Amino acid sequence: MKKSKLPNLISVMILTLITSLMWVSFNIYRALTSKAPPSVSAQVSQPLTPTLDKDALDLIQGKLYLNDSQIPDNVTVGTPVPAATITPTEIPAPSQSPSPTPVATASAAPTATP
Repeated sequence: MKKSKLPNLISVMILTLITSLMWVSFNIYRALTSKAPPSVSAQVSQPLTPTLDKDALDLIQGKLYLNDSQIPDNVTVGTPVPAATITPTEIPAPSQSPSPTPVATASAAPTATP
């Protein structure tokens, strides 16, 4: 008995159908599980103006410039607060007194409880 083999075109069509079905299902899943984009206020989303403020640039140029040698390494403001110190305390060891050992007694008859 001879088996009939599917033509190559039908195999390609079947694989294409499976691929397109998977693609559509993944896109539907992504659309259902994705978060909504965050809302942005109108003030933030306005375009920037490309003009420079000449007055602000002049103020920057008029500022005082200090070299690295003019800036001190250690600057303290106010009085330092001392850090809290923890003093260790000795915990007394438990006393090792000998304890009496219980003595088990065997009885011949079980006791009944009322």
